[in-house]
Amino acid sequence: MFEFKRRNPRASSDGEVGRPPRAFQDGIAALRYACRFLECPLHEGVFLPAVVLDPREVLERQNAAKVERMGNQTALLCVASNDGGFVVAATTAGPKGPWLEPGQLVAWKAVRYVPDIAKSVSDERFGWVGVIVGTLKPEHRDGCWVGDAIFRA
Repeated sequence: MFEFKRRNPRASSDGEVGRPPRAFQDGIAALRYACRFLECPLHEGVFLPAVVLDPREVLERQNAAKVERMGNQTALLCVASNDGGFVVAATTAGPKGPWLEPGQLVAWKAVRYVPDIAKSVSDERFGWVGVIVGTLKPEHRDGCWVGDAIFRA
């Protein structure tokens, strides 16, 4: 499982002591929960939940993910934050893994901040370069998101 911080370490996955795991209808509902109830610090090395966006709505592309020369996929993501999320472009950690689809919940790892990238858009968080390390099930259990598939080289 991918571990993400929760606000109350003695609470169950939904923030209340003794409550069962939270299962969500889809990745978007899970992201909304993360934005509203979980800590979403942004710094080097942090893992945050994110949802794959549909670039057809933004970039007029046919597929949600673009396949790079080495086989890795690149996608637009909405990454969890306490203000409702922010958009970044990210590449998978390796070419082996599932095909990314709009609305899919993924684990994004922040690698480093590049100020020059952020200059081109209004939200400076777009300057964060990160990788998609795997997909997540829309389920939060014992303070962690339940992992699904991992991207490998």
